[in-house]
Amino acid sequence: MRAVQVTDGIWWVGAIDWNLRDFHGFETPQGTTYNCYLVVGETGIALVDTTKAPFVPELLSRIESVVPLERVTHIIVNHVEPDHNGGLPDVMAAIPGARVVASPSGVRGVADYHNGLVVEAVKADDVIDLGGKTLHFMPQPMVHWPDSMFTYCPEVATLMPNDAFGQHVSSEERFADEYGIDGALAELGIYYANILLPLGTAVGKAIAKVVETGWKLDVVAPSHGLIWRGEDIGRVIEAYGRWGNGVKRDKALVVYSTMWGSTDALARRIADGIGAAGVEVEVFDLAATPIAHITAELLEAKALVLGSPTLHHGMLYRVAGYLQYLAGLKPTDRIAATFGSYGWSKGAEKQMRERLEEIGFELPFDDFLVKFRPTDEDLAAAEAWGREIAEAVKAR
Repeated sequence: MRAVQVTDGIWWVGAIDWNLRDFHGFETPQGTTYNCYLVVGETGIALVDTTKAPFVPELLSRIESVVPLERVTHIIVNHVEPDHNGGLPDVMAAIPGARVVASPSGVRGVADYHNGLVVEAVKADDVIDLGGKTLHFMPQPMVHWPDSMFTYCPEVATLMPNDAFGQHVSSEERFADEYGIDGALAELGIYYANILLPLGTAVGKAIAKVVETGWKLDVVAPSHGLIWRGEDIGRVIEAYGRWGNGVKRDKALVVYSTMWGSTDALARRIADGIGAAGVEVEVFDLAATPIAHITAELLEAKALVLGSPTLHHGMLYRVAGYLQYLAGLKPTDRIAATFGSYGWSKGAEKQMRERLEEIGFELPFDDFLVKFRPTDEDLAAAEAWGREIAEAVKAR
C-alpha cells in the first residue's frame, strides 16, 4: 500500500476504515481514517501515532513504501485511545528499536491499556531532533482525553494535533481542498459537536495556546479524516474558536418523534412560526435523521424545541434516547420548549421538561399540548407559539 506525501519530509501512512458506521455511539455513514504520519529526517525517522489494531498491517505496508521499518527511530503517542493506540504493541514488535514517547499522562494510559507496557514521557519543552527536522510537543489535556498531546514540526510548519480538527471521512483524497472544503467543514462540525462539545473550555484554551506560541501553520494534519493546508487552516481555527467559546446565532431546531402524525403536524406549524418571525429553523424527525447530524445543527443554535406524543405515560423511546445522548454532550446556554399530543393521559411533556432541565437548558415557555389530533385552531396556536419562541431567540 502506498504512502501519500503531506509536505517535504512528512508522509501520511495511516489506514482507511471504509466500513465504520458507529463511533462513540454516533453514526459515521462515511467511515473514517486512522491517520499516522512519518516524519523523515537526516538522522532519524518518527512515526506520529499508530492505529486501531486490525489496521496495523496496512500501516506497516505504507511505512515500507517510504523506508524500511528498521530505519524508524521514534514512535510518538499523541493519544492513548484504542483507535490510535490499540495497535501500538504490534507496531513496537515490528519496529523493536524505536524509542516510544507520550505525554506523562499518556505514559500511564499506555501502561493501563497494554498490561504495563513502558514508554517514555515527553514534556512541553522537550524536542526530538531527527536531523533537519525537529518535533516539539504541546500537552493538551481534555482535547479530548487527559493524555492528549499535539506534535509540531517547525521546519515544515506542520501541526499533528491528533483528534483536534478531525472529521470522520473515508476517501481516497487526503486533503480537504481535494475533497471539497464545504463538505470537509460540515464534517468538522459534526465531529466537534459529537465529541468535543462538552469540552469547549479546554478547546478554547487549546486554540489560544496554539495562537500564543506563534507557530506558523502551513499544514494541520489530524488523526481522523482530511488534512488541512493553506488558507483553509484559518477557517478551521476560526470555527474551533467560535465553537469553543460557545458563539451561537439566531437559530432554532424543532426535533420530534411521532406516532400517528399529530406531533409531526405540530412540529411543522411551530417551525413555520419560527421562520416567519425571522429566525433560522431546522426540522428533524428522530426516525429519519441520524442523531449525530441533528447534534451538529444544534452546535450554533440558541433553541431546541422538542416534541413527543405520550405513550404509556411517558415520551417515545427515540426522544428519550436523544435526551440521554445530549446529556453526555452538555449543550448548555440554550433555551428549550416542549410540545406534543396525548390521548387519555399526559406525561411525555413532564419527562422531557425534567430531562432538559437536568441537562442545563432553560425552559421559559409552558408546554404546548393537544389531545389526539390538532384542530385548525390548535395549528394556528402552534404557529403563534413558534413566533413567541423566535422572539425569545432574538432577545438572547
